[in-house]
Amino acid sequence: MKHVSLAIVGILLLLTSSNAQTPSPLNRDEVSAFKKKLVALFDAVGEAPAGYAKEDEDFNLPTELYPSRSAGKFNPIYGSASRKYGTEKAAEKSNEQLEKEYKKKMMEAQAKGDYMAMQKIAQEMQQKVGQTQLQAADAHKDPIDLQVSLNQFSGETIDPDAVVLEQAGVIALKSEEEVGSGKGHIRVYFDPVALKNSNQLSEVRLKSPDDGVTKRSAILAAIIEFQGPLAEIEPWVKRINAKKILALIDGAK
Repeated sequence: MKHVSLAIVGILLLLTSSNAQTPSPLNRDEVSAFKKKLVALFDAVGEAPAGYAKEDEDFNLPTELYPSRSAGKFNPIYGSASRKYGTEKAAEKSNEQLEKEYKKKMMEAQAKGDYMAMQKIAQEMQQKVGQTQLQAADAHKDPIDLQVSLNQFSGETIDPDAVVLEQAGVIALKSEEEVGSGKGHIRVYFDPVALKNSNQLSEVRLKSPDDGVTKRSAILAAIIEFQGPLAEIEPWVKRINAKKILALIDGAK
C-alpha cells in the first residue's frame, strides 16, 4: 500500500510540474506593446553613420508566456529584432534623386523646344552619373549589423581596455574579430539593477529572477549588439540615448 501511495504522489508531482510549465498565449495587444519597445530601442540608438542606410529588418516576437515555479509569477518574455545597414542603398537613393532632377530639366527644355539645351542636359547628366558612380565606389564601406533584444539574460568578462561606454546601469564592451582587421562587435548591456555599480564589476551577468516576475510584460534588461567596422560603430555606440533605453526597463522606474 505504501508503494502505491508513493507512486500516486510521484504521478501528482509530475503532473504538477508539467502544468507549471504549460505556456499561455500572449494576446495581440501584448505582442504589439512588446514590438513597440523593440522599435523604441532602435529609435534610441539613433541614425546610422553617414553614408549608411537601412537595407533589411527582421523581428523575433514572443507569442507565449511561461509561468515560473512561484505561484502567480511568470518568466520574463524574450524578443529581439535586427537591422542591416549598408552603403549601397544610400548610393541608389542618390542616383534616383539625380535622375529625377535631370528628367525634370529635360522635360522643361523639351516643352520649350530647346534642343540645344536638351543635348547639354544629357551630356551633363552622363558626366554627373559617372562622377556619382566613382564617389559611390570610394564611399563603399563594410555593412553594419545591429541587433536589439529585451530580457536576454547573458554576460561576459569585463576587459578594462574593452570598455567603450559606461554609466549607471549601462556598459558597452568591444572586441575585434582579428587583430588589425578593424572589424569587430560591441555589446551594450542595460540593467539598472545588475549594472548599478558596473565600475566595480569584473564581469557582466544579467540574470532572470529565480522566482519570476508578477507583471506579464515585465522588461528587466536590454542588450544592443553592433557588428561591423569599429571605426564606424564605436562613435555610434557613444551617441546612444541610454536614458531613453533605461526608461523602458521596469527596474528603472
